[in-house]
Amino acid sequence: MAGGHGPGVSGGCGGRAAAARGSGTRGGRPAALLLLAALVWVPGGAPACPALCTCYVSPPTVSCQANNFSSVPAGLPPGARRLFLQNNVIGALRAGTFGPSTVTLWLYSNNISSIQPGTFRHLPALEELDLGDNPHLRVLAPDTFHGLHRLQALHLYRCRLASLPSGIFRGLRSLQYLYLQENGLLYLQDDLFADLANLSHLFLHGNRLRALSEGVFRGLSSLDRLLLHANRLAAIHRRAFGGLARLTILYLFNNSLVALPGDPLAALPSLQFLRLNANPWACDCRARPLWAWFRRTRVSSSPPSAPPRHRPAPAPPPRLRRLP
Repeated sequence: MAGGHGPGVSGGCGGRAAAARGSGTRGGRPAALLLLAALVWVPGGAPACPALCTCYVSPPTVSCQANNFSSVPAGLPPGARRLFLQNNVIGALRAGTFGPSTVTLWLYSNNISSIQPGTFRHLPALEELDLGDNPHLRVLAPDTFHGLHRLQALHLYRCRLASLPSGIFRGLRSLQYLYLQENGLLYLQDDLFADLANLSHLFLHGNRLRALSEGVFRGLSSLDRLLLHANRLAAIHRRAFGGLARLTILYLFNNSLVALPGDPLAALPSLQFLRLNANPWACDCRARPLWAWFRRTRVSSSPPSAPPRHRPAPAPPPRLRRLP
């Protein structure tokens, strides 16, 4: 998913300001005061909007996308709920930059290479964090996302993460969508996703995974969609999919699988869509468990509607009013 753009604009302030200027001395001053009050929407009298950015009243939104910023602009209103900072050249993220009211934070398509510890720690309202398409982001600290108890969607696609540290997703019990595709991931350790009981979509395609161990997906009791295609998988433990009772979609195509010993698919009672093509399958006795499973199971290889690359751009909130 290439990310979305900031919200649309209706009813800009320019026309209202012109009307105030043209109303004469009798009505001009009250109109100007009302306009000023509308502009300063941040509690405490903070600046309405950072330079080169566009701000919106409802919901409180700051859009600083595609402005060639090399760092997060100063003066972000602490009451902002949506921050759009994508398509810049931001290189580092510092603690204390973002306000506690932030619900949506888009930082995709930047040059982020480092995230200071504590950057996201005091964002209790954060529900969506997009760090995708940052090709200089190679390492994440184990506590990078700790404390984000309301986070529902985490985007880490198209970075260059060769591994993920133990505990990186600890405590993210509200997470539903996790996008890890098109990185350089070489392996996934057991219990990496153990706290993600509400996760429904896990995107791992386009990495360099060679094997799936027994406990790699442990804890994912709500998982509905698992995309593992376009890796280098040659071995899958016979209990790798144990506990995925709600999984309906599994993509394993375009890997290096010769056989699936031990019938790991038997642990998937809800499976509806399965893709196994573009693997070098053995046509001998090693294929027996897989063929036996196919004979007693009804699944389709026709994919459902294609999933978004990460997520569609949200529709603009109704009756937005732009701030200069």
